[in-house]
Amino acid sequence: MNKKIRWGILGCARIAQSALIPAIREASNGVLWGIAARDEKRARKWAGKYKFQKFYKDYQALLDDPEIDAVYIPLPNHLHCEWTCRAAKAGKHILCEKPLALNSGEVQRMIREADNAKVILMEAFMYRFHPQIEKALKLLASGEIGELRFFRSSFTFMYAGDKKNYRWSPQMGGGALYDVGCYTINASRLVFGEEPISVYARAHVHPHFKVDLSTSMILEFPENRIALLDCSFDSQFQSYFEIVGREGRITLPRSYSAKLLDVSILVLKGDELRTIAIPSINQYTRMVEHFGECVIKSQPPRYLADDSFKNMQVIDAAFESIRTGRPVKL
Repeated sequence: MNKKIRWGILGCARIAQSALIPAIREASNGVLWGIAARDEKRARKWAGKYKFQKFYKDYQALLDDPEIDAVYIPLPNHLHCEWTCRAAKAGKHILCEKPLALNSGEVQRMIREADNAKVILMEAFMYRFHPQIEKALKLLASGEIGELRFFRSSFTFMYAGDKKNYRWSPQMGGGALYDVGCYTINASRLVFGEEPISVYARAHVHPHFKVDLSTSMILEFPENRIALLDCSFDSQFQSYFEIVGREGRITLPRSYSAKLLDVSILVLKGDELRTIAIPSINQYTRMVEHFGECVIKSQPPRYLADDSFKNMQVIDAAFESIRTGRPVKL
């Protein structure tokens, strides 16, 4: 019988309900085991509704259960570091929502605790496990569009959520840059295969809540390559990236939020447009299965926590650039 990872989830977050619970159910190597919430009654309700084996009175009680192999942490951003470190000390492997923390110093602490405990820590950038990303990277590696010059990406939507939501709180890691801008930064680094050397960012900050409603960034990479990025809670929905080379252009119209849709990769060379169809697939399930396989086989994940540290360094630089009004060198 194939081993299955017994998953625990910290918190009754919407992303857990809509994405990770279905993904773990569908995964060939995972099983929903435990759910914990700040309110034990809510945890009990979710356990019954989603068929968890157990519920717990609080987060720590879940971590103290030796039957739990791995935890998923979808808590507000300011709690990621604390509960990742606690999970590592409890010997649990950790899949933590993006952004991994509020700053690179916190990420360093999380990596250190995970390394000391010999557990896997991975940031839940689910988009990287979609076949469209894998195919696009293969096209780039094959030289399909020649030497890369530009990366352009937008991840924007109109957010009108409850004003008590953490996205409206600077202290809790709110704002568009943390929430969706982190994807565009991550994708630019993934596509270019190295780190930017400078970051310039400008933001539209909410006058009352003091979080960025929209942020635009210019990332300079070695060899005069540029990434132009924008993210927003205050704009029409966009979720795409475009890679421009000397000989062509590759566009992924639903690069981050493919959901369960059939998607396409558009390859333009001269006047010839080629469309590569990618059938619907659950990118969350692929991420959960990959993570579970790494736990079972005691092997490192495809994307290491060090990648999360480097992504957070760019986010730190973007916030510094917003504060100072100047480019920040990395």
